[in-house]
Amino acid sequence: MTPIFRRTLLLLGALGLGFGPAEAATLRMTASTPLVSYADPLNLDAGTGIIPSIMDGLTRIGSDGEVVPALAIAWQATSDTAWSFDLRPDVVFSDGTPLDAAAVAASLGVLLGPDGQGAPVATETDGIVAARALDADTVEITTSAKDARLPRKLSRLRIFSADAFRRLGRTAFAKAPVGTGPYRASAWAPGGVGVTLIGVPSSWRAPEQIDRVDVTVVPDRAVRLQSLLAGETDVASNLDPDSIAILENNSLRAHVQPGPIVLAISFRNVGDATPALKDVRVRLALNLAIDRTRISKELLGGALPPATQVATPDAAGWDPTLEPYGHDPDRAKTLLADAGFPNGFQMTIAVFGGQIPGDTLVFQRVAQELAAIGVMAEIRQLPFPDIARRVQSGDWNGFDAFSATWSHYLSGDISRAAERHSCLFSNPWFCVPEMVPLIERSNAEMDTATRAELLRQINRAFHDAVPSLLLVRYASIDGLSRRIERFDTVVDAILFGTMRVQDR
Repeated sequence: MTPIFRRTLLLLGALGLGFGPAEAATLRMTASTPLVSYADPLNLDAGTGIIPSIMDGLTRIGSDGEVVPALAIAWQATSDTAWSFDLRPDVVFSDGTPLDAAAVAASLGVLLGPDGQGAPVATETDGIVAARALDADTVEITTSAKDARLPRKLSRLRIFSADAFRRLGRTAFAKAPVGTGPYRASAWAPGGVGVTLIGVPSSWRAPEQIDRVDVTVVPDRAVRLQSLLAGETDVASNLDPDSIAILENNSLRAHVQPGPIVLAISFRNVGDATPALKDVRVRLALNLAIDRTRISKELLGGALPPATQVATPDAAGWDPTLEPYGHDPDRAKTLLADAGFPNGFQMTIAVFGGQIPGDTLVFQRVAQELAAIGVMAEIRQLPFPDIARRVQSGDWNGFDAFSATWSHYLSGDISRAAERHSCLFSNPWFCVPEMVPLIERSNAEMDTATRAELLRQINRAFHDAVPSLLLVRYASIDGLSRRIERFDTVVDAILFGTMRVQDR
């Protein structure tokens, strides 16, 4: 095949005029979250996990928490502040233009420039100084200091056509993004309450069968379930655990995907929090009061397993040798007495619902089980924006604890969550100064094996410090129609391109 003929085929495919996949099919999906930012790569997440279908990162996080190739097939640190990334050959954008080192550097230049620095993506570009093409296939990225996490950070930074971004402007580009993924967005419902994705045959991840995905946003879980039962959709995302039995009774399937997120209640041991929480014995007692196994079985259908440590098995830093806190109310009472609280104490917990399916019931059960050891916990539900504001500002105004997550899906390891739950956070709610050097050392350690051990040490240090009341591990629950033959997911997206369906 001559180069000219090959480029012609790629361009035809990019424009939707080439040959589509065999047995091309349309998939219908109901999602829970409006895509309010459409597919804006500067906002990190458009909701429903569609951005990974449109744009790729240089790297991605595998199911085991390790960094694996995406647009980059190899990388190495060439100095304390420089990395080189070798690009995957023969990749093109959805408009047919080639992806080379100059295009990658230009895309990262947008993220590092004024547009990116004023957007949510700035949390991921912190410490990155510049990107430049060393040759057509190699990109060099420099940092302000040693940063062992750079390959992980790059999994969150989507590479897109900087030329199209500048030509269209950020707002218009978000509705017509040009990336290297297996799909392009062809139509949006007003307000981001739906989108149609069209397959890109020229993509290096071209769809195997699904050449069109119609996404409709339905916020109500019960309505999403009913749509699936009525045959109006093929995938109903983010269902309740109670839906699993209903699906099985109707000869439908539930897909349960565990994720690297732990639901917890974070303790405050600084500022105006109750003095009781400054004592590690009290924090341990609160954990011993909770029967996580019973909560998982009775309230969550067993779909969301009990949390045993702040890490999850698919995150670097997981330590299989750590003993779970367990459930021991008698020992909890003894610890409270030893700490000077034989009659318990009162505390106020701020929570917001919707972090995981059924979490409101979980918080109510927590209050009941704490009361059994003499701790009177007032659960006060707040809107998410209010809690987010308090986290950033440190203005807790008498709240002693709050619902939160130990989330590892952004980087695939526990380092980011460790920073947030430590003195390193801008307005810390939990601080053990002795842990700071260990966290900082792990962030700068370039040797993979040494860093992995440091992350396990951090996990063990947090386990001993008891910063949170651990509850359950997150899992997403998706309902599937009988058409679905193969359903592939990662923690932040459904992989439409590798799915297969059949009509029956």
